[in-house]
Amino acid sequence: MDFQELVKFRRSSRWLFNNKPIPDSELKKILEAARFAPTPHNSQPFEIIVVKDRNVIKELSMVGFRLTKKYVDEHFHWVRYSKEELESKKDGVFIDVLPKFVNDLKDDPKLITDDNFWKKSMELYSILVQNSAVLLFVIYNRNKPGVGPLKHVWGILSIGAVMENIWLASNDLGISTQLISGQLMNPESVKKIMKILKIPENQGYKLMLIFRLGYEGKYGKYGTKYRRELSDFVHLDRFNNKY
Repeated sequence: MDFQELVKFRRSSRWLFNNKPIPDSELKKILEAARFAPTPHNSQPFEIIVVKDRNVIKELSMVGFRLTKKYVDEHFHWVRYSKEELESKKDGVFIDVLPKFVNDLKDDPKLITDDNFWKKSMELYSILVQNSAVLLFVIYNRNKPGVGPLKHVWGILSIGAVMENIWLASNDLGISTQLISGQLMNPESVKKIMKILKIPENQGYKLMLIFRLGYEGKYGKYGTKYRRELSDFVHLDRFNNKY
């Protein structure tokens, strides 16, 4: 795919994939793209765990989480309720791409303390994770030596570069991806995942990203393609001097 087309096509696929496995040859191309992501001083402060074993994926899928009211409210700050609102604000996501349980929490905030609600929600979440052909876990190594007071800022920015390379390479190969974040919002869930994956504790490793990979199913839900115009955020020579 042409690079400009690929950048604009790149999307988060938020629904079930089909059952087609990802060939190792394609997976290696994605990992090669991650390998060449820019990092400060070429320090490469990241590790990637590739999970293909169905039993391990199932075990990981059973690690549930619960959102706090604060996290739910932060979700809905970025929700847009119509295409007109998306076109007007040029940011955020359309409400229909959010997980059902998040929308349910918006409609009935009392559900946030309902154990049965969370049990059912996590059963659906587990199905989504188990549906993945491959899971990728990207880990930041905080113990890598850095330079200057912003060394961890640069290090985490490099994790973002790894993320983008994985995303672009996957979509270029016709492989769909989704970053899943619910488990990462809960420290206890992160501990359970690190234990399952045997990530050493107290050695500076921080789990940063979880990717679902697979091939597009019949019914897809995708992130929005609405973006601000260049004139909304590009400044020429001085701030507020519109480009």
